[in-house]
Amino acid sequence: MDDTSAALRAAEELVESLKSLPRASQAEHLVLLERVDKVRTLLETPVDVMERQQETMCTAGAMYTLIMTGAITKVPDEGTITAEKLAAEMKMDVTAIQRLMRVVIVAGFFTEPAPDSYAHNALSQAYQLHSQGPFFVLCMDFNKMYMTLPDYFKTHTPEELYDLKKSPFCFSIGREGKSYYDAIDENPEQRKIWNKCLQIIDKNMPITGMFPWESLKENVEKEPERPFFVDVAGGRGQALLKLQEEVPGAYGGKLILQDLPVVIDTLKPEDLPNIEAMPYDIFTPQPVKNAHVYFMRRLLHDFYPSVCLDILRNTVSAMGPDSRLIVCDMLVPEQVETGRLKELYWLDLNLMSITGKEKTMAEFNAMFDAVGLELVKVWPSVIGATVQLETRLKR
Repeated sequence: MDDTSAALRAAEELVESLKSLPRASQAEHLVLLERVDKVRTLLETPVDVMERQQETMCTAGAMYTLIMTGAITKVPDEGTITAEKLAAEMKMDVTAIQRLMRVVIVAGFFTEPAPDSYAHNALSQAYQLHSQGPFFVLCMDFNKMYMTLPDYFKTHTPEELYDLKKSPFCFSIGREGKSYYDAIDENPEQRKIWNKCLQIIDKNMPITGMFPWESLKENVEKEPERPFFVDVAGGRGQALLKLQEEVPGAYGGKLILQDLPVVIDTLKPEDLPNIEAMPYDIFTPQPVKNAHVYFMRRLLHDFYPSVCLDILRNTVSAMGPDSRLIVCDMLVPEQVETGRLKELYWLDLNLMSITGKEKTMAEFNAMFDAVGLELVKVWPSVIGATVQLETRLKR
């Protein structure tokens, strides 16, 4: 690239931001990363972009191999291990170990205190399955799916993309004929990785800091017999646990976590302080009537609008005159802005492969109208594209 003036201006803006934000908030941290990306984008040629993509894919492939073979666990938490010893423990060729480790070390994973001798660092430790590794493993499963997308579109009609039992992901793993969730439930380890992943990815999809829960305090305290908060398909209760940090005591109201037995049965009472766990299938009528709040976080984006209508109707049938249904999802803007909200768009493409979809405001409004709801207000987050959509029964 001959003219670097635009990159210089972007770099100067980045430096000024770093100077003014010695301790960045979560939202500011994401903005800083966008500015870092902008500097590089302005410097890269098309070939640079291709090479960077290859570096990323190669590094990811090497880390995935080290994780899924268990080699990452053979590197001691303290001290080092030689390539020869690691290869012997893994029953792998020593040169294969050396070449895998070179790729990840040059990218910042592990350290090499001496030639062909390896030690963990903070980044490699974060990729362990007991840490943040499940998110990476799930991402790699989707990356494998992308390699089969050309064959999927060549062999399926446009209508089949919307069929719950003909998803691109299940096609990629030879499980077409089952829904994505039925397929992962066949493998307890896969379901465990999925559940852990949902807890890990909260950074770009916050739970609190949007809807003003204090606005419900008077009503909840006045009618304590009504459940305060029903978290529909709430996983392992991460939203309710976070809510209790913002609303200690929950205004004396009952907190209910609902999900399938495959999730609920893995939870212990100590995992859910002050929370009632309830097995529930979202495709059946909502058993909890007249709650103050029904909450759906990262639920509707798992399905296309036609399926969402069935889910919504089941909860709408249980709502009282002043019940709120709050939908927490990402909101797709009308137009794409280069370099912004990248996680929204890659997540939406992942969702396409499991018959899900991030939605526009027009799509949400159409769904709400069809099931007898009206939008009260959009409560945006300062982080990314996440919003909480406050709805109630039409008046």
